[in-house]
Amino acid sequence: MTSTPKKPALPAHETEAGRTLSHLVYRPWDGQIVAAAVRFDLAGKLAGGPLSAEAFAEEIGGNPRTVGQFLRACGTLGLVEPTECGEFALTELGSSLRWLANMALMQMGEGMWNRMARLHETVLTGRPVRDDRGEELYDYYTRHPRERGWHAAAMADLTEDAGQALAEQYDFEPYQEIVDIGGSMGLLLSKILPAAPHANGTVVDRPQIVEQARAAAGAYGLGDRLSFTGGDFFASDLPKGDLYLLKTVLCDWGDENAERILANAFRCTPPGGKLAVIDWVRSDDPTPSEVDIISISLEVVTGGRIRTEAEFVALLEGVGYRFDGMTTVASRERSRPWYVLRATRP
Repeated sequence: MTSTPKKPALPAHETEAGRTLSHLVYRPWDGQIVAAAVRFDLAGKLAGGPLSAEAFAEEIGGNPRTVGQFLRACGTLGLVEPTECGEFALTELGSSLRWLANMALMQMGEGMWNRMARLHETVLTGRPVRDDRGEELYDYYTRHPRERGWHAAAMADLTEDAGQALAEQYDFEPYQEIVDIGGSMGLLLSKILPAAPHANGTVVDRPQIVEQARAAAGAYGLGDRLSFTGGDFFASDLPKGDLYLLKTVLCDWGDENAERILANAFRCTPPGGKLAVIDWVRSDDPTPSEVDIISISLEVVTGGRIRTEAEFVALLEGVGYRFDGMTTVASRERSRPWYVLRATRP
């Protein structure tokens, strides 16, 4: 009786799993190529038609040989495609660069990139990474205004999406005074207030932010319906309101600091006043998802994380709020929805 010979095992790099792992290990730079394409305004410069590497190098003041290599790398990612005459033409994917341009610059900036290189430290300590100067991310940004600007622009993109979605899908009619805690330049309220014609809005943020916001607020066309107050959301008295907003604030903080923010909001909320926490929410389903990658990155760079509904409820009820439920609001531009966790001060 003859036995069937065993097929020799494929080398690891020839298996599907091996190819996937090789991609992860050998191509961590894909995001940096995308960010460089944003910096060079690849989409804008190729919008008028294909260019040679030499012509593109002249446009950006770059080295022609290296620019050619860069454009071929962009082609590998599908941002451009070569033409028959050796030029590079923009693809549909490349045309979409502007959609996430600010996020690409923020994520691939040195402040973020260098911290994510030390992710293993956070896994061991449970604390965010400090750089070689002992600085956390927002301390670093105070010394690097260009990267701070990228961060602000990326957050503004998210806020504009959330604000527009909320204005269309959430009922703000019952409220007269809406206070946005940590509301930066007032973009969220600029989208919400037109949907709440009887309400005024107040943004509370750090004094230096508020000073810039006041100067820029005229573009919103809301007149004296939108005002700004400098303060500290950990401890400052907040303006009187019947609805308080916290949009993607708590995800930047660990439980202790998130509780401090909520406790201060509770202290300032009048009886019967409402709180709306606008954030991402992680499912109780143990199946891993993209949200888990975002959550661990928050742990590394800020010490925050994306919480489950039950974790939000525990925080809210722990400082005295009554949890009223959670509303899902579909994003206008992204696959992940926004969630509004509603609470009342008894």
